[in-house]
Amino acid sequence: MHRRLKLLIVTLIALTSFCHANELTLTTKQGFELKTTYNQPQTPTNRAVVLLHQCNSTRIMYKEIGKELSQRGIHTLSLDFRWYGESISGATDIKELAKLPAEERKNPWPMIMEHWPADVQLAYDFLREKVGEDGAIGVIGASCGGRQAQILAKNNSVSAMSFFSSAVVQNNDESVEDYQTTLAKIATLFIAAEQDGTFEGTKRGFTLNENIHSQFISYKGEEHGHPLLAQDKNLVNTIARWFDANLVN
Repeated sequence: MHRRLKLLIVTLIALTSFCHANELTLTTKQGFELKTTYNQPQTPTNRAVVLLHQCNSTRIMYKEIGKELSQRGIHTLSLDFRWYGESISGATDIKELAKLPAEERKNPWPMIMEHWPADVQLAYDFLREKVGEDGAIGVIGASCGGRQAQILAKNNSVSAMSFFSSAVVQNNDESVEDYQTTLAKIATLFIAAEQDGTFEGTKRGFTLNENIHSQFISYKGEEHGHPLLAQDKNLVNTIARWFDANLVN
């Protein structure tokens, strides 16, 4: 028994040491620098996940998830959206925007967010080079990151995805039809708390989803996105395990 325990400890240490987290900079065509964290698995693999944070957080929220996925042989790339975290340049800093009066804060958002789909595409392209054309790429989007995950999946081959406190389907016919036409067949992990404002839209997405491997995880309370990882200590492992099982071509 003692020998088995020692072997397990050595194995875990070895596994952890071979999973490398690298801080990388991706530069857009306009020269804007996006700060990212890339987790590289121990051995060459053809699976990867793009990690998109919520708008009251940064890529740091995916530190443990990225590590857990890479230990399962999955490349991951999390990026700070333009204006967030370390993806700032001069006046383009979300902290400076937050200091403005409420009415003034509304105006810059269209300008900020118009760049995000292309920025996320750059992250996807980076991972596509790692896994090859036949590789499987997934995406997880928390809150506002869920919208970017939708756009990415509509324009690229995405094998599995997750909406984390993100109302993927609004309560109108146009939104329902759009989801059914473009995303409903993709294996999807839906996560939301019952009293959070995104719950109904997240649940609606699960109801409309046609993939037998899709799953809906609901929580009591009103926690939104990242705090659920602290509320449920098993959630990181649950997310990683789900992607490990469903990230296939």
